[in-house]
Amino acid sequence: MKDTDVKETTKEEEPVDSSSDEDEYDDIDDDEPLDEGEEPTTCLFCPETSPNISTAIDHLDVRHKVNLLQLQRKFLMDQYSFIKLINYIRANKITAEQLLSADQTLWQDEKYLKPGEYEPWLCYDYEELKTEATPAQATVPELQQRIAEQSQLLQQANEDMERMRKDYKELLQKVHGEGEPKAASNPVPRNNASLDNEYFKSYSHFGIHHEMLSDKVRTSTYRESLLQNEAVVRGKTVLDVGCGTGILSIFASKAGAARVVGIDNSDIVYTAMDIIRKNKVENVELIKGRLEDTDLPEAKYDIIISEWMGYFLLYESMLDSIIYARDHHLNPNGIILPSRCTLSLVGYGNDTLYAEQVEFWSDVYGVNMSDLRKRSIEEPLMEVVDAEFMLTDPEQIANFDIMTVDLNYPNFSHQFSLKVTKPGRLSAFVGYFDTLFELPSAVMFSTSPSATPTHWKQTVFFIDQPQTVKEGDIISGKITSRRHKEDVRALSVDIEVFGKKHKYMVV
Repeated sequence: MKDTDVKETTKEEEPVDSSSDEDEYDDIDDDEPLDEGEEPTTCLFCPETSPNISTAIDHLDVRHKVNLLQLQRKFLMDQYSFIKLINYIRANKITAEQLLSADQTLWQDEKYLKPGEYEPWLCYDYEELKTEATPAQATVPELQQRIAEQSQLLQQANEDMERMRKDYKELLQKVHGEGEPKAASNPVPRNNASLDNEYFKSYSHFGIHHEMLSDKVRTSTYRESLLQNEAVVRGKTVLDVGCGTGILSIFASKAGAARVVGIDNSDIVYTAMDIIRKNKVENVELIKGRLEDTDLPEAKYDIIISEWMGYFLLYESMLDSIIYARDHHLNPNGIILPSRCTLSLVGYGNDTLYAEQVEFWSDVYGVNMSDLRKRSIEEPLMEVVDAEFMLTDPEQIANFDIMTVDLNYPNFSHQFSLKVTKPGRLSAFVGYFDTLFELPSAVMFSTSPSATPTHWKQTVFFIDQPQTVKEGDIISGKITSRRHKEDVRALSVDIEVFGKKHKYMVV
């Protein structure tokens, strides 16, 4: 929400004779109560103005059937909850009927604590509601309504408990091998709620967006793909999946899009809404929600754009949502940006890096921690590596056309044959990806060790026993990728080479 200054009214005062100060103080009656709550108060739902807030509260009850005490009891509201409610009503122009039909607190977001125009509703002590009415004043219909409301809350709690039991049962099935849970009706693979909540929460923090936006390779390539192809974008509708701070939505608007809708399930979208308003981008609408569970303002769009790539391209499995968006929300003859991504592998040998990351565990301040050596290999290192230590030519191991890829994309195998280009001690394989925008004015970027570094870095798969190689050798092997069983956003990767299978988990 846009911050607005609280308006204060001041009156010019007549000059006061300092010699009369004592007389004026004598005129003050300490026992006389201050005239509080007598400010004119505009109704929350209609233009009528009452002489004070008490009358306005009665007006709400009589005219609009909105009883604040009943709301307080129904939603267990405190002072801050009422302030949020007032700002929620003003910001969204909520009607009394909409408020009365609410079965949950839609005004819980912290943005509704931000100050707006001053009005008496924001300063009233709502704790007084408890003392202004007693149980004896409640009518039979009111008591019946309370019982109905409590029954509804109890039913909702029972449903929540049932969902928790179901999630827990599925978790036990996975841990103890009691069979796979039944597939959901939605074809998009899903984590359990707690894992997904942690995933979306991670994108609520400032730091991760600073890292992505300050990645010039990433951000400038997306901007160029739109601004250098205005003829493609002009007059089109655009869906920005995982819009984050809204930067791609703004780029699409600048490129001439007729309308842009961005969606994100992270709380950062509320800040993005403020950014859109502050920059006066009128044709961009942002929505909080999970794409697969949300009704969009328009069913179909001409262009879908998203920055979905993760470490080793496929980590996070956000491509699932792009496939869903393509299958449910893309117009015939529509396009997706980026349009293609490729994944590549290269042989690597940096003795210093290997010593720091793997051999380190053999002697840690005189303590043998070699048990952790295996873990250091199983969990690939995300690091910007020095291209000087590339020992082979790279080889493409996967090619994903975003217009045709299906949900089985994480599961693939590739037999590789890497040609050694210079001698050395091969201690790892490095994975990286290229991203292509196949447009009239084509643009692309690479996360190769030979390219300008990005926040994706490279993925380093160390091997257990480094191998000496010489120029001209061919390193033959097989890499297999699978969606992880417990965490659908993670990857299980095997590399079979030099007569041994190495297992990794990209998390």
